[in-house]
Amino acid sequence: MHPRTATASLGGVTYAILPTASGESALRVTEEFLARIGTRVPVVIGIGRVAARPVDLPRSRNDADRALRVLRGERSRARFARLPDVYVSYLLMDLADRMAAEDELPDGPIVRLRAYDAEHNTPLTETLAAWLATFGDVIAASAAMHVHPNTFRYRLKRLMEVADLDLTDPEARFEAMLQLRLMPPAGQPGTPGS
Repeated sequence: MHPRTATASLGGVTYAILPTASGESALRVTEEFLARIGTRVPVVIGIGRVAARPVDLPRSRNDADRALRVLRGERSRARFARLPDVYVSYLLMDLADRMAAEDELPDGPIVRLRAYDAEHNTPLTETLAAWLATFGDVIAASAAMHVHPNTFRYRLKRLMEVADLDLTDPEARFEAMLQLRLMPPAGQPGTPGS
């Protein structure tokens, strides 16, 4: 497709080195390639940064591999990306891997809520996730959970007591969102390392 391109297959991944001076031209070549093959071949493409010298190639490959990992994840719908496009998602995957490798799950509001839910068969963790996903909009969150807004408000009050969680504190909300993202319930998609 492109003159002077070098390719190699390693470990089930095909790598291509394109002679280009900018990341934008690499994006154009990627888009053209995907347009040509259509959807008949399920492919995702991680694009590394431009390597000005041969010594820069390992860093470019590492960028492409990290972007590819995110693209292969369950949350991704994209067919190609550069690492800067998916950097936060990559950091979250990396953090989840580190937590799993160290076998140190933090104790916190999410752990307390899940334990309470398991013991009492309640949906408090799901309630918190819905509330956070709707930026605190009780009406939208209650509709997503198919419960009356007053029922949802009661659950919200109860989960704050059980988890000892102050939802008026932005840091507490961020920590809860991060724990929900990094520690999905057992047996559900998005478990660390996926």
